[in-house]
Amino acid sequence: MSSSSRVAIRRQAVVHPDGSLFGYAVRADVSDPQDALITPAAEERLADEQYAATDFGQLVGDRPVVLRIGTRMLRGDLPLPATPRALVAEVPAAVARHDDAEAVLTQLRDRGAGLALSGYTATPAQDALLPFADLVKVDLRADPARLAVLVERIHEGGAWALGEHADTRERASIAHELSMDLVQRALIRRQERDQGRAVSAGEVQHLQLLRLLATEVPDHGKVVRAVSFDPELSMRVLQVVNASATGLSHHVDSLPRAVGLLGPRRLSALVSSMVVSGQPAPVDVLWSVLTRALVCWRLAGDDDAAYTVGMLSAVAGALDLSIASVVERSGVSAELARGLRGEGGFYGSVLDAALAHEADDTAAVVAAGFEPADVARVYLHAMPEALTAATAMGVEQAA
Repeated sequence: MSSSSRVAIRRQAVVHPDGSLFGYAVRADVSDPQDALITPAAEERLADEQYAATDFGQLVGDRPVVLRIGTRMLRGDLPLPATPRALVAEVPAAVARHDDAEAVLTQLRDRGAGLALSGYTATPAQDALLPFADLVKVDLRADPARLAVLVERIHEGGAWALGEHADTRERASIAHELSMDLVQRALIRRQERDQGRAVSAGEVQHLQLLRLLATEVPDHGKVVRAVSFDPELSMRVLQVVNASATGLSHHVDSLPRAVGLLGPRRLSALVSSMVVSGQPAPVDVLWSVLTRALVCWRLAGDDDAAYTVGMLSAVAGALDLSIASVVERSGVSAELARGLRGEGGFYGSVLDAALAHEADDTAAVVAAGFEPADVARVYLHAMPEALTAATAMGVEQAA
């Protein structure tokens, strides 16, 4: 087994209480079921090699990154990786027990990195390091009363409190009540049963078009008619096709021809961009929507119906739409509806694996019938393609 096959890159969003995006938390995990006795030093070496081979621009776009680092980067034996914007080095809780912890963190800051302390439990050694930290991570699965004490100490120390495992509404609510500054979670969380609003009249047309584009051979005439009913979408289709990136030598004025040139996959991305354009950080939201769709497609063996399941689930989560309403108004098949509702089946297992990876729940990935490292690699390979498509759609960044 190659070293790269043992390492899984995991990424989650770091968001402000209002839902706006701060950046992304990234870490490399070593997963090798055939070598359970791998040493910590070997794990760190494999993780460092993966970081060195990673294009962080394709992983986090132009956002800051909170990166979990190992001992060699911490002590300056290896350079910190190049990132598009600010790098916040996440140091493990065990560093607080080192006699030279303050000197190490000072040197790390001198190298241009921000600092995040992970696993904060308010030990005296950790408290002594609070003045050096920009961010301090706490686990939202802990007792709320205990969390309140931790957050208070973090704020007294002058750092921001970052709550991990905010992937449920309940934990997100706790973080808000405790005035945490940031939370770490999937940018688009799983839409829980019986949660969310009904699909609006304006959204129905887009959902039905996504379903139409997901058929094995989309009816071109029906697709063109559906696009033409939406003047704004028609304009955007022509804009995208006539963009210089398409390489066309002449202008396209025909909507049917423009639809044909875009193709089902790019048109689906454009429709999704219209749907999420009002969200905070719309490019990043669309990036997450398209990534989930591509991952489901690839996990299902390039099954276009799985692409639709991933996309519709992501759109529902991004817009807080109820799954029941999305199923009803999009007109998807019974098998796709089963998967979207979380009721099992082939598409349900694929979607469950994708959602579990986004929530950093490896046990749930395994329960869905997939190997966590394999799903992580599919995500890593899908993100650059999804980012290119999201950027090409021309969604304007939120202010």
